[in-house]
Amino acid sequence: MSTYRVSLLIGLTLHLVVNAQEASEWFGKGLNAFNNGNYGEAVVSFTRAIEQDSSASPVWFNRGTAYMRMRMFEKSYFDLTRCLQLRPSQVTMSARMQRAVVGAELGLRQDALRDVTVVIEQDSTFPKARLLRGRLRLGMGDTTDACRDFTSALRLGDSSAVKYLRAACR
Repeated sequence: MSTYRVSLLIGLTLHLVVNAQEASEWFGKGLNAFNNGNYGEAVVSFTRAIEQDSSASPVWFNRGTAYMRMRMFEKSYFDLTRCLQLRPSQVTMSARMQRAVVGAELGLRQDALRDVTVVIEQDSTFPKARLLRGRLRLGMGDTTDACRDFTSALRLGDSSAVKYLRAACR
């Protein structure tokens, strides 16, 4: 291997190490800001982390969550989708559930229904997922399945399902 190629390889390696360190620092700053309720500041820090390392799915997830808290649903949906694309087999159900919530806010009922159904398939004891799916189904006119979901949510401990039962279970 030529001296030029070795130098190029060393330089590229150093660049990647420095970027990873900077991305980690920005990610930490973003988490601190998020935990203090400074969602705008968190978005800026997470964006800087993404600029350094765009392959880190936790950064996309956290920026998407910050956007969700700021009610910037289009941006949140994009980031949560990117998170799911980067690590589909390693993504927690949190990312899929959040994307379902955001999708519902955006009126993407079919997409939200698919996401929340995957969550329920992975964890059948998650009452908020049952409640969301029931609300989506009710909004789509499927009162029979909505009634089942609200009943399940109530049985699993989510008492807020009571307010939807009358509308769905006639």
